[in-house]
This record gives sequence, C-alpha cells and structure tokens, in this order.
Amino acid sequence: MKQSAHYERPEADGQPGGVITQVEANSPAAVGGLRCGDQLLEADGQALRDLIDWRWYSDGESVEVLVADPQGQQRTLTLTRHPGQDWGFEVADPLFDGVKTCANNCKFCFMKQLPPHLRPTLYLRDDDYRLSFLQGNFVTLTNLDDTEVARIIEQRLSLLHVSLHAADPDVRERLIGPRQARGLEVLDQLLAADIDIHIQIVLVPGVNDGEVLDETLLYLADPQRKPHVASVGIVPVAWTRYAKQPEDASPLPDYRDQLDAARVIEQVQRYQFAEEEAQGWDWVSLADEFYITAQAPFPLAKYYGGFPQYENGIGMVWGLIEDFKEHLPQLQQALSLLPEQSEAVTLVCGELIRDTLLGALSAIGAGGKVRLLPVRNDFLGGTVSVTALLAASDIAGAVTYDSERLTLPTTYLVPDALFNHEGLTLDGQSAPELTAQAPAPVIFFTPTAASLARALIDLAGGRPQ
Repeated sequence: MKQSAHYERPEADGQPGGVITQVEANSPAAVGGLRCGDQLLEADGQALRDLIDWRWYSDGESVEVLVADPQGQQRTLTLTRHPGQDWGFEVADPLFDGVKTCANNCKFCFMKQLPPHLRPTLYLRDDDYRLSFLQGNFVTLTNLDDTEVARIIEQRLSLLHVSLHAADPDVRERLIGPRQARGLEVLDQLLAADIDIHIQIVLVPGVNDGEVLDETLLYLADPQRKPHVASVGIVPVAWTRYAKQPEDASPLPDYRDQLDAARVIEQVQRYQFAEEEAQGWDWVSLADEFYITAQAPFPLAKYYGGFPQYENGIGMVWGLIEDFKEHLPQLQQALSLLPEQSEAVTLVCGELIRDTLLGALSAIGAGGKVRLLPVRNDFLGGTVSVTALLAASDIAGAVTYDSERLTLPTTYLVPDALFNHEGLTLDGQSAPELTAQAPAPVIFFTPTAASLARALIDLAGGRPQ
C-alpha cells in the first residue's frame, strides 16, 4: 500500500559546510568534541561540499575536521573510531553548498504545472546529481560540467538515476530543450566508466512513444551501454489542470485510454521477453498505471528484478498484494472485531488505486465492514490520481459529501502519505487542520497492511490510535 510522499528541499542559502543537528552520545563524534549546531567545514584539509565529500574523506579510522560554532568561531578536532563504526552524527541537509537547480525547459515538468501561491519550496526544480545518488532523484545530466563528471567517476557515485526520455536528438530537444546533447554525452561517459544507472522514460503520446521508444530502448540495449544500465522504467506523462495547453489548443496527450495503454504494454513486452530469456527478469518495466488503465494482468513479481524503481510507481501494486498476504492474519483478526455489515470504517484513497484496493479488501473478507472512498484530485486536476498528491481540500470535500449521505456513522482512515516531511499537504494544511474541516472522524495511518490492521483494532476497541 506504500506510496511515495512528496518531498520538498528548503531553499539553498549557498553557505558551505554542513550544520550538525544530532550527535549520538558516546559516539566518535561526541568523544571528539563535535556538538549540535557546529558547521562541518573541512575533513583532512579538504573543503566539504556535501555529505558525499564527508564520506569520501572520512573513510578511515581517524579524520581531522575543521568546524565552526554558531558564532563563527572555528576549531580543529580529531575524530577516531573502530573499523566499521559510524561517526555518530547527523546533518541538517546532505548538500552543504546548496541544491543545483535545473536549467532545462521540459514541457512536462511537474513543478511548472503547479497552481500559483503555494510554498516556494514546491517550485524548486532540482537537477542535482548528488540527490540522484543519495536519494534516488532523477536528473537529466544536461547541467553537469566536466569537473562534476570527473568527480562522479572518481568517487564512484553509483547508482545514479537519470531521466533519458528519448535517444533521438530532435525528440530530446522537443522534450528537454537545447542542452539535450550534453545529457547523452555525459550518460555515455558514465556508462563507459562503469557507473551503474537507473533510467527513466516519461512517455508522452505522439512524441517519444512508438518508433521513438523502440529507438531509445535499442540505444540502451547496445552492448557497450547495457551492462551498466541497471533498469529502465517507463512512466506515463502526468498533466495537471495548470499545464500550458499547446498552441493549437488540442488536448494534452496522456495514457488514460485503455487501448493506448494496451499498445504500450504489447510494444514493451518484446524487450521484456528477450531480457527474461537472457537473465530471468525484465530489464525494462512499465509503471503500474499502464496495466491498471489497460485492465491487463501484471508481470509476475519475480520479473521486476527486485523492484529497483518501486518509488517511481513501478511494482507498487505487487508491493500492496505481498504486504496484504504477509499480514493477512492480523488483518483478519482486526476485521473480526468489527460489527457485521456496519461499514464502520471508510478507507480513503486516490482514484488510481481504487480497483486494486477493492480487490484486496474483498480478498481479506472486509465486505460490509470496510468501505472505500476514492477521492478525485480537484486541487491539481488533469490526470493526477495518486493518493500521495491529494490535497487537504480534496479529502475534506470528499469526506463532507460522503458523510452527509450515509445512514450509519463511519470513521475515515486517511493514508499519511499525503503529508510531507514537515507534516503539510500540498495545499499547506496540517493533520489537525484537515481533521477540523471534516464533519466526521478522520484518522491518519501509515499506508501499510500492518498499520491498517492496528488502526482497525484500535477502532474496534474504541481506543484512540
């Protein structure tokens, strides 16, 4: 049931060094004199640009560090540790010198499709290879200079996550902008240097599908590249209602048509079957949305190669199924505590996962006890239908409309995936603020089967979660 929450990086202040936010008691950092609030500036005489630099220069059993306290007073410390021991501190942000932003003009950039007047952090478009390595963000490689490419190779920053979209230069320029050639140049340099890379292709109907997609997959399958292409994930383009319409006023293309989605599945299967014969798993995978839209069967879980692009929406349905199977006894125990035919619990979700969740609830015998409330994303509109991108206004409005039409009371269980790391929804509402807008009880839970079972047990026992 897990879906990725949206993550927002604070605006970069351009200051070098990483601010220490936590020091573990009796750790090498604490023993060496590192304190919360200190700014980590150098390791063994090398200026630190980010957490990657720190890991690179502090790889041994001792390191000399230069730090500055909150008043700017600098001091030098020597930290020592046992082999394999962690240094024992955390920093506020893994990037000490600020996030590198994107200079491209991708037509389908999600940040450019957001409504106005949201938090400034939501509009920050990063294209930072370090976040690609540390957190799995997809980058285009178009904004890297030679020094940064050399650093990736020297420090072995593998795996990286790269948005390719197409191999054809004209199509790439249409999708990404005039710097597209740099991206292909750097990609080939990194693959030749044995840097493993996960590839993303955002598929736009009539632009980079069909023959263009064939060309792209054949480009990646080239024997000189393929050994270090760790996976290829193909995801459908997403448009919000704020997306800029084409000049000819024709509708923005998407893959909500069942037949179109089925054609993509059939086309990609040729490459999947070939790879399955070669090494037993599918080198290229499609987002779950294609199979849901086409009402087509999913590949077996074993062919996803360990689900390397799970957070990209590839394999989440299998994740949900396996999660429900693993926790089936807990779920059935929780359901046994609920009154028969009471529909005492309403599970809230986005429209995309509706049918999958209905099937899962039916399989565990939740009929008559747990009902489903799929919520349309009116805040963003367009083709956006995942749970994690629902706004508080979407949830509150749906709960209000639904509860007013019920004859029996129900409690609404809402996945907390719609909150960011600061506890805010896309429209800037906290959990208490959302709850206050709803005319019926709302409880938030982590979208896992175990958490769902605990929530059901708590509700059946009349205990607050």
